[in-house]
Amino acid sequence: MTSRGCPYLCTFCASHKTHGRKMRYHSLDRVREDMSRLVNEYSAGTVIFQDDHFMADPDRVKSILTIVSQLGLESLYQNGLTLYALDRPMLEAFHSAGVRHLVLPVESGSEKVLKKQMRKPLKLRISQRVARECRELGIYTNSSVLIGMPGETKADLDEGLANLRTIKTNWYNIACASPIVGSEMYDIASENNYITTETLGSDFRTAVIATEDFTAEYIQWFQYLMNLDLNFVNNNDVELGEYELALQAFSNVVRLRPDHAFAHFFSAYCHFKIGRNTEAGTGITAYLKNIEKPFWVDWVEFFQLPKRIEDINAWRDFDYQGGRPSITSEKIAGKR
Repeated sequence: MTSRGCPYLCTFCASHKTHGRKMRYHSLDRVREDMSRLVNEYSAGTVIFQDDHFMADPDRVKSILTIVSQLGLESLYQNGLTLYALDRPMLEAFHSAGVRHLVLPVESGSEKVLKKQMRKPLKLRISQRVARECRELGIYTNSSVLIGMPGETKADLDEGLANLRTIKTNWYNIACASPIVGSEMYDIASENNYITTETLGSDFRTAVIATEDFTAEYIQWFQYLMNLDLNFVNNNDVELGEYELALQAFSNVVRLRPDHAFAHFFSAYCHFKIGRNTEAGTGITAYLKNIEKPFWVDWVEFFQLPKRIEDINAWRDFDYQGGRPSITSEKIAGKR
């Protein structure tokens, strides 16, 4: 961490309780000294920045990127990237420093949720531009999304999902809102008895908030729906013909979860489009084997994926850019 503090009022964050709202910075000399020591004494190859608001001073960011580049370090930015500050010159500065991966805090596809529930000053068009320009520069992006905020509605979730499809990021990380002690969201959830279970140690994977608008179980279901929709059925790399890039992500999923039917299916689709029929056949075999498992039966039906080899043969000529399965608000409503 090269700085402390964040002036923003995001309701899901509690860092201000320990770091405050006022920005304080290590000097650039101190930053260079610290990172040089990491390299010279500990043979560090990668530095991970954890500043709450790394982008507070754009000129300072560019100076730090120069230091990173001069020391031959790779760098990761897991949080603190304010999207409005990532204009084209700033993204080019990241790229020049060797950065090839950024985590974008998109947070929600609903501007209403961003403004009212999260108090986050972000517009959809900014997220769209940053993701597009990162892709143009060759910077891989993960976009973080948070759902299940107190005050969010099912209509907001539907709108958010539709809008997120227009942000051409490489991969989405979908999290369930967790009421962190010290955050405004925690106070709201506590006062209204929205918290359904113990929250200490929450990792944002488990939904624990239930409101007048949704249950915790619904948010858990919708989280996985969004994951399958955005990362597989409507995967941007596949849509744009970046099949090798898509395969890297799908392969990572299979490595972590060998029975992931959707990863096998869309890997097979990519292999087929590239012309690797043997690999495509292997993927389809794995897909057909795993869709027999109870977990996948409903999801395959929901997204209208083929269930028989005869149907899969028809999918081989599927025009990904012209006719992907349509997941409408009405179809989602049928599962509520």
